[in-house]
Amino acid sequence: MRPGTPGGRRLSRRRSPLLSRRLGKASRRFTLIELLVAVALSTILTGAVVFIFIQAQNIFTKLDAKVQVYQYARFAFDRIERDLGNVTNSRDMEFFNDQAPPQGTKGRLDVGEELPIRGTANNDASNTGDDIYNHSFTIRQPAKYTDTENGIERRWDSIYFKTITRIGGQTSATLIEYAMVDTDKPRPKLQRKLWRVTGVDAANPLAPRFEINGPQGGQPQKQDLCLYTIDCKLEVFVKNFRRSDGGAFYSAAQLVKPPREWDRDINTNTEPSIPPMKNDWRGKHAQVQCYYDAKHDDARMQPDLGVFEPGENGLFHTQASFGFPMLREGDSLYLWGGFRGFKGRAYTIRKFLMKDGKGALVPWNPRTGDMTQLRVQFAEPVEGQRPNQQMLVRYAAGFVPAALRATVVIKDSKSLANRSVSRVFKIMSN
Repeated sequence: MRPGTPGGRRLSRRRSPLLSRRLGKASRRFTLIELLVAVALSTILTGAVVFIFIQAQNIFTKLDAKVQVYQYARFAFDRIERDLGNVTNSRDMEFFNDQAPPQGTKGRLDVGEELPIRGTANNDASNTGDDIYNHSFTIRQPAKYTDTENGIERRWDSIYFKTITRIGGQTSATLIEYAMVDTDKPRPKLQRKLWRVTGVDAANPLAPRFEINGPQGGQPQKQDLCLYTIDCKLEVFVKNFRRSDGGAFYSAAQLVKPPREWDRDINTNTEPSIPPMKNDWRGKHAQVQCYYDAKHDDARMQPDLGVFEPGENGLFHTQASFGFPMLREGDSLYLWGGFRGFKGRAYTIRKFLMKDGKGALVPWNPRTGDMTQLRVQFAEPVEGQRPNQQMLVRYAAGFVPAALRATVVIKDSKSLANRSVSRVFKIMSN
């Protein structure tokens, strides 16, 4: 036994249960430093989660707005594509009340036969844009307007054409215009306008008139297609078939004043690929119809009449040797006037010919052809000519461009970003 130990027993080192419970509780308490670290970590984690949520919400909002913009554009472009699918190649696009001779020429528009309807969404009557009769597929480029929000000048082009469409279960010829409207407001938009014959106004039994859009009195039916459209650029693809170079997309202003071509061989600009087309809308505006008549040349003081020369067996040309650059074999020219007995009608173009160095007629050569030697041969015989006399006639022809390129800028309604969307439409009826 150890000394000093009562009864010789060892002292036990085991703690009492009560003491052990008290010491355990003390060991599980957090210190101040531990609490501060825990609070800091919780704050960081909460901030990270909130940041990620806000970022995800912003991304979703932007993507949703972007999808909405493309849905607007897709709806509008799909509608345009369907309308362009049945475009009518016409030399008298608008509906008119055809009068029998001697008041008028059957089968074509004469002065006074037109109906009081026009595609006028962005025309200004003071500049004659609203007063002109539209004979064929028309593309317009008005002077730029100023965006009310930021003062930027923007385009607001429009197109106007005749097509075959189905409305209310019926198929009918229809005039359609696509144009921007409300450019003086914060929310411009792309709008589709429609005119169609719905009956005959028999109020005057001696001269019944077409009834357009029923009781609306010629006012168009309207459909809003693309909200927040702030810019609209429209261009048509045309090719000069009397030349060998390829075609290109042109705006209305470029059709009026075509850009010169760059010749790589001589490293300089040469003449434009297409001749200038007539501008039917003066001032700072441009309005071009896909249409040829004797007044096709703005620079010419007198009409460029058609000519049948004696001894040429019905071959046709014009006084100014106009080449009808966008017409091809199979297209037609409506001819009228001439001598008494000449039959005014649509003549189908069979061939474009030219005289070679020996005076013989050969097929037109786009590379070497001389416009002064151009001749048009028709599939039908020309009646009413006098063998030894030159005969002057008037003519009219419409054509359809091969394609349309549309570029619209749409303001995102949520992020307020401007998004550009473009599509090329092939015009199948060409």
